[in-house]
Amino acid sequence: MTGRRIQVTVNYAALLIMNIAFYFVFTGENASHIYDAVGLISIIVVGVTFRNVHWKTGIWKLAHTKSKDLDERELSLTHWALSQSYAWFAVICLVIMFAFSLSSRMNICPQYTISIPLVVSLIYLSHTLPCSMIAWKAGTLPEGTE
Repeated sequence: MTGRRIQVTVNYAALLIMNIAFYFVFTGENASHIYDAVGLISIIVVGVTFRNVHWKTGIWKLAHTKSKDLDERELSLTHWALSQSYAWFAVICLVIMFAFSLSSRMNICPQYTISIPLVVSLIYLSHTLPCSMIAWKAGTLPEGTE
């Protein structure tokens, strides 16, 4: 696994950990400053890995450039990344909705509603998934061909 792939994995793992930590703070069950600290550390990890994988490499700019400003290779790559990432995003959103519905029906956590950290995370995910797809694919290219 290349460095970029590891950082993409760490980025999304930290995002998941942040949501889990803030879930415990949000519900008030066993809420302590440990969950706050874990959530805040996770946000910092997300920010650092975002900077390293998406910003410094120029992948963020590539994925957010208008199609008229891209050459044929870049256009093909960004089209592939967008189609793949939004397919994954739809599945992730449906799984989250299913989990909320199921947990509500089973009275596991009937009072829990969708939190602001979850909504912000989904917005972040929708914008970074195309970049992550490009970073992941670039991890399979020989050095110097990116």
